[in-house]
Amino acid sequence: MNPFAMMKDAKNMEKMLKPALEKFMNEAGFVKKIELEKLEKRVAELEDKIKNV
Repeated sequence: MNPFAMMKDAKNMEKMLKPALEKFMNEAGFVKKIELEKLEKRVAELEDKIKNV
């Protein structure tokens, strides 16, 4: 067994699986932490506007 060939195979599998995993996560409703923080900040801003009216 050649360890370099195994690493090359692992990299190729990662390249194939990454887009499928991202598609699944988007369709399943998972969001990235950065996107969630942006939405939370926006909600807080809107809540402040409503309270001040």
